[in-house]
Amino acid sequence: QLNQAKRSAKLGYTTLSKDEINSIKSETVNSASSMSADEQTLPMLPIATADNDPIDRHRLQRTHIGAGQRGDNNYIEIGMRAGFHDTLDRPSGYPQFFDLEGLKASLRIYDTEDDNVNNDRIELQNFTLFRGRSFNPDNAAKKGQTWGASIEATQINDGSQQDGAAHLVGSATFEYGKSWVFGQSPAVDADSGKLTGEMPQQLCYTLATGALQGGRGINKGYRVGAGVNAGCRYQINNRLRAQAELQLPYWYHGSDSAEVRGHYWQPISTIGMHYDIDKNQALRIKASYDWQDRVEDNDDIQLSYMRYF
Repeated sequence: QLNQAKRSAKLGYTTLSKDEINSIKSETVNSASSMSADEQTLPMLPIATADNDPIDRHRLQRTHIGAGQRGDNNYIEIGMRAGFHDTLDRPSGYPQFFDLEGLKASLRIYDTEDDNVNNDRIELQNFTLFRGRSFNPDNAAKKGQTWGASIEATQINDGSQQDGAAHLVGSATFEYGKSWVFGQSPAVDADSGKLTGEMPQQLCYTLATGALQGGRGINKGYRVGAGVNAGCRYQINNRLRAQAELQLPYWYHGSDSAEVRGHYWQPISTIGMHYDIDKNQALRIKASYDWQDRVEDNDDIQLSYMRYF
């Protein structure tokens, strides 16, 4: 800027006084074109790096123990994850909205008071080979596709028959859609006071989904589904985050029996909150409700302690 002003003055377009030169060089008046005291270099603008330094991340592995209730049955759940991160985990040290998990498993020990074979004393709740979502918000500078996929064994309720109970099935899903960020971006780093280039921390998404599930607990041994998943993730403060999601799958398994639904909707709503005790410890509460009227145990709520190692 100073060089341009000097060239204009030499050509006679403008005059350039000493005060105007000092104003252009002043860091206080014009930080974008200021000079250092030795008049050799431009001072660095106060810009901070994004909150994705790997040194600040939680450890990759995670174990948890939780207590909860599904329907009328209480349970204890223990689980472990080999890696890496989900959207409710502490985000520091990871790319923003990073969501990728691999080799995750959990067991439930139910406190049952009857001999109902559908309520096993010890139950494998899920085994995830991988599950992830890639969020690239449409209204951010880095535009891209938003999609997700998973391969896992998980407990599901088949809503095709009356009083449908939970069964372990194999499941493969694919999601594709849109996501958006909203709210205020963390424009100033709270510790250093420097500017940051991060996106707003709030995220909403809508995904078209397709799924294939198979197992002995499903009528005719399989079902295929298509639908929509919509949800939002909200950063309440540096330690507390929340996420809510509504799943709207439509399932089909081809049965023509009079007592069995061959195709049906099965809406499921979920909500979760996660609080960071410190870098490698956290508390999480999550709840879900299955709106299909033929499902035996519609609700599930759990509070768990998580440790990263």
